[in-house]
Amino acid sequence: MAATKKNTALAVKDGFTIANRFEGLDPELLAELKDEMEDLDPESGIICRQIKIPSGGGIAFEVQGEDEDDTDAMKEIEGVIVFTHRLSAYWPGAYGGGNDLPTCSSMDGKTGINAETGEAVDCEHCPYNQYGTGTDDKGNPSKGKACKNMRRIYMMMDGDPNFYLLTVPPTSIRDVNKQMAKILVSGTPYIGMIVSLTLEKTKNSNGVAYSKVVVKKKGLLPPAVISATRAIRDEIKSQYQSMAITLDDYAGSASSTAATGSTTRRRGKATVVTPTAEETAAMYGEDFEEAPPHDDKNAPLPFA
Repeated sequence: MAATKKNTALAVKDGFTIANRFEGLDPELLAELKDEMEDLDPESGIICRQIKIPSGGGIAFEVQGEDEDDTDAMKEIEGVIVFTHRLSAYWPGAYGGGNDLPTCSSMDGKTGINAETGEAVDCEHCPYNQYGTGTDDKGNPSKGKACKNMRRIYMMMDGDPNFYLLTVPPTSIRDVNKQMAKILVSGTPYIGMIVSLTLEKTKNSNGVAYSKVVVKKKGLLPPAVISATRAIRDEIKSQYQSMAITLDDYAGSASSTAATGSTTRRRGKATVVTPTAEETAAMYGEDFEEAPPHDDKNAPLPFA
């Protein structure tokens, strides 16, 4: 008897909506609101809520709420990837936390710009982007790269008008790139598909636990919704390079590695753990194989 072929086709989720916070607003009030928003600092960049990865192998994301200091724990985030891009950043010396700008950064993982000299750097051949050039928090050589390869993912959730931003750290970048490439091979661009983000607890070679990002496809968007996500993608794509890379991108929810042991504090609804130096190394690639040099032939880039 012939084997039954498993049906792997994804269903269209008609109930998924891309919300517009200004929909239904009085036209005169909307015009006044737009006028006031245009008067704000043009360098404010894309307004989005942060999605952070916990330390110690936690399996729930820390998702920023309406208030900057208010976060909710979410084990699964379901939504649409409206834009994603690679980025790389190099900070000399040991990781220190905070909002320090990198000495050199790249918004596409191909060409870096030295912040001090303005010089353009070819990322693929840069000595800081090679394995074995990294250092741990004590300045000792590590297996990773001195330059950190990451990925920014901008998402929208069902019925929520806010943008959400997750920066994928070096320890997850290889797996996430593979998972996202599989999504594109299915013939549907990101803006036409609903995906889920989850965290998987794993350990490095030293037995230190950390969280790995997992991306899975969940369903297809109706054509009318795809039109909305395409317009949003174009809007973000025109502004994303204004979003400066800081240590917050590299550090996730970690704020310091100077502590000798994990410390806990309250932040809004969520409990935030400041990891030890060993935990931070596990989370962000000091003792891990990081992403290989980028290759456009298999890079998961959004469709035009």
